[in-house]
Amino acid sequence: MQLPSELVHPLAGLRLLARGDARGLSHFDISDDGVIRSFRAALFCLPALIVYAVLRRIEFLQVLPDLGRPHLVYIFQVLVIEASNWCFAVVFLMLAGFMLGLRPLVRPLIVMLNWAAVPFVYAVGILLYPVLLLLDDRSTLQWMAATLLMLATLIGSLILLWRILHTVIGGPKWRRTAFLLLTILPPLWMTHSLEKAMGLIVAHG
Repeated sequence: MQLPSELVHPLAGLRLLARGDARGLSHFDISDDGVIRSFRAALFCLPALIVYAVLRRIEFLQVLPDLGRPHLVYIFQVLVIEASNWCFAVVFLMLAGFMLGLRPLVRPLIVMLNWAAVPFVYAVGILLYPVLLLLDDRSTLQWMAATLLMLATLIGSLILLWRILHTVIGGPKWRRTAFLLLTILPPLWMTHSLEKAMGLIVAHG
């Protein structure tokens, strides 16, 4: 299946940046319209997010009947959480940029974050999460396989992010490390807190 040209161009830029080629920056429109248009990446992510939300509902019902909440309500709540996580990431990216003296890079970083979300969401929602559900029967071998798969995805994503930031931000390693921590950890914590408050998480018995 051929990808839309609107998506191909920024993804090609991300690939160049991950390879250490600063020419990848030219693939991103950082004008006012370009920044706003980059949020259209959410539309490309929507099919994968819906699949992910449906799978989460199935997993939830395997643990708790949840008779008082319709399926569509749960799915909508998951989508709201994912949208909130996206917004949190953008807000904390901006804060990290200002705190670390990276103000001129905030706009291109926002555009890159938005478009980079597309392959990440599909990798997690369409590839990783369904496999984790299939392996979730608590046997030692399959638990190890699931753990290794999650670690491989996490480490691979962090390596790609680090390489892109090395090309875009440069400078000392502590600044890139601080940028990653400030951009990733607070949104994850806030999203997890919202999921608990909305009753989207239940412990396995």
